[in-house]
Amino acid sequence: MKKYLFTDGIGGIREAQSQEELESLIDASQNSDDIRIWIFNSNEWISYKTYRKMYPGEKRKEIRETNALVLSSAEPGKTNNKNWLKKFLFIAAIASVALLVVNFTRIKWEKAAAVNFIASRPANVPVMDMDSLIEEIEYDRNDILDRNTKNNLRLRNTWPDRIELKLNAERETNGSLSHYFNIDISIDNTTGFNLDKAILRLNTWKNGKLRDTDTIQFENIRYDKITARRLKNDYRGDSIAVSFESIRAKSFNFCYSAALKNSSGNYNDRWFCRGE
Repeated sequence: MKKYLFTDGIGGIREAQSQEELESLIDASQNSDDIRIWIFNSNEWISYKTYRKMYPGEKRKEIRETNALVLSSAEPGKTNNKNWLKKFLFIAAIASVALLVVNFTRIKWEKAAAVNFIASRPANVPVMDMDSLIEEIEYDRNDILDRNTKNNLRLRNTWPDRIELKLNAERETNGSLSHYFNIDISIDNTTGFNLDKAILRLNTWKNGKLRDTDTIQFENIRYDKITARRLKNDYRGDSIAVSFESIRAKSFNFCYSAALKNSSGNYNDRWFCRGE
């Protein structure tokens, strides 16, 4: 059902619940030049001529263009009084139009349950049996790996179990869309080493399609405390997600990238890189 706001500068602003009701208001007006129409879900008043271009096939009466004749034949005093009354009514209509338009078009948000989740394990970091992997590497090399090499190998290949990315956000909804705000992002690094840099990707979705994306960067992420930040922006969609785009830690020769299957070319140690 279409809805409209209508004014002709005399009777104030009126609401029409259908196009038939709008046509009745148009027919009752005496001067088409003063008519202004607001179509629901648009963002501006349009003239009568613009409205007719949009709906040229509608049956309608010809609007009576009698104001000029009335004004020319009326006495000067009465004409001035009528013009003053018309201006007064028009000013009163303008004074109330802002409130009516806001109530007519605004989205009504309602408080909803907050969003709290831990980022999913990346698809390009499968769960690995590190003991079997170490045994295989040692067998292929015919050499025993030292303790530090084993430890770094474990960290690089099991990092999703040791670096937790979490999102908390307040939420409002209007039924089909959610508004996410006061968004807190935190990284809990339990590797025992500082991370030099982490780049995050924040996505919002609507009807299965990407609506908005944003990049967030953290530096010097310590292992002895949680690193957290509140985002300044808010977002809208029917779902929200956060993930690691990349991570770098020179201390254990670690470089992760969401865009790659592995950075080193070696699937036994896919996230190995030389510290710079």
